[in-house]
Amino acid sequence: MSGKRNIDYAFKSKVLNEHNDLLNKAKKASLYTYALNELENNGVLMHCIRHSNGDLFTLNDLSLECIENGLKNEFLECLKINKASYERTNRLKKRIYEMLISGNCLFITLTFNDNTLNDTSSDTRRQYVRKYLKQFNCKYVANIDFGKENHREHYHAVICADKIDLSSWRKYGNINIERVRNRNIERDNTRLSKYICKLSNHAIKETTKRSSLIYSR
Repeated sequence: MSGKRNIDYAFKSKVLNEHNDLLNKAKKASLYTYALNELENNGVLMHCIRHSNGDLFTLNDLSLECIENGLKNEFLECLKINKASYERTNRLKKRIYEMLISGNCLFITLTFNDNTLNDTSSDTRRQYVRKYLKQFNCKYVANIDFGKENHREHYHAVICADKIDLSSWRKYGNINIERVRNRNIERDNTRLSKYICKLSNHAIKETTKRSSLIYSR
């Protein structure tokens, strides 16, 4: 046995697309439940309790509500999605933090021209991105995204390099570069990791049968 847990990607995608409100409720309930435990066990008064308006609810309350409304399985899937998102965010923060403290990084956007989009599959374009970033022999994290209005596929990446060759990507499309300096590591680390995590959650809706993130090894 491989030890990997089975994932119902179709159901996961359905929850992400149709139960966004429940997903957000589960996040708030998880935070509130954690805050209550911190207050009771360690005397720590967290922000969410200090500034609550009485509209907060625990995971147990939300669970009972979902059971009453026939959403037990959807609730459990939301917990899985939120846990995976939390773990992914922590992994990304650590990886990006290590990249930032090692020197200057680049935040790049890779787009595809019409010929590339029309003549290749999404998996092939993914390999183009991986091959392009890998040639620089440095750490990187990349992720697929889709335009809000036209849903046009493109990729974002953070790469630990002072400069990169642009010419080898031109045959596939355009590239935009923003330099990220490590003058304020905590700010850049948080901003970039949250951004990539957000893109990852979006990509799950579009490509549910494979990981959307590309990592350097």
